[in-house]
Amino acid sequence: MKVLLVILLLVAASVLLLSVRLWFGKRFVHTHIDGNRPLNQRGIRCVKEMDRQERRGKPHKVNESSKKQ
Repeated sequence: MKVLLVILLLVAASVLLLSVRLWFGKRFVHTHIDGNRPLNQRGIRCVKEMDRQERRGKPHKVNESSKKQ
């Protein structure tokens, strides 16, 4: 029982220390590619944004071609 209590206290302390940044930090880390400045400076964009730009003006165009046999 003592071992279980020690493990529980260690896990609780770990969670508390890991969440300090969320409580006292500015904001949560933005992990989406649009929020990453170095990637945006290199011209790397989100796939959804690239698709949205490609479809602008031609919403139903499909670039793939199918060959009938």
